Amino acid sequence: MPKKRRSTKSRIVKAAWNLFYKNGYENTTVDDIIAASKTSKGTFYHYFKGKEALLNSLSYLFDDKYEELAGIVDPSLSAREKLLFFNHELFQMIEDSIDVSLLAYLYSSQLITKDKRSLLESKRYYFTWLTETITEAIKSGEFRDTSTPQELLKIYAMYERALLYDWALCQGQYSLTEYSDRLLPHVLDQFVEGI
Repeated sequence: MPKKRRSTKSRIVKAAWNLFYKNGYENTTVDDIIAASKTSKGTFYHYFKGKEALLNSLSYLFDDKYEELAGIVDPSLSAREKLLFFNHELFQMIEDSIDVSLLAYLYSSQLITKDKRSLLESKRYYFTWLTETITEAIKSGEFRDTSTPQELLKIYAMYERALLYDWALCQGQYSLTEYSDRLLPHVLDQFVEGI
């Protein structure tokens, strides 16, 4: 996708989710989103059928965060350290700026949709970055080669989805970031030791 098209779509998504968090989903209108994203009605409807379609766009927001982090992460960090950093920063962003009820709606809609499931879309930046990072870690010997990069990617992605699902199920009653900061090192230890 051309960069301009993606950045326009990303701008709409970011504006919408910011407004959903600040004002609530029901109190946010398409006109509010258009104004906040500095786009036109035609541009908005080029990318989305309506406000409801934005509920499935949360994965784009996650990908934008991953792209931002990829630009600032210290390249000398180990893959394990990078994964810990990315997870911490993504979960902190979710905890600070995503309404837990909207996250719950996204998860429930992904289970029943007949369209593609955005959380599993393999072309997402999230999966591309993770695949590259895990593959490099296996090649360098940081992660044992008892599993393929695809197997470790699946475990990592399931771990993140499980924590997000549980946090939404518990209506955000605990710190998502702190909980993951305690658990993820143990998951990644298994990548190092071999599964």
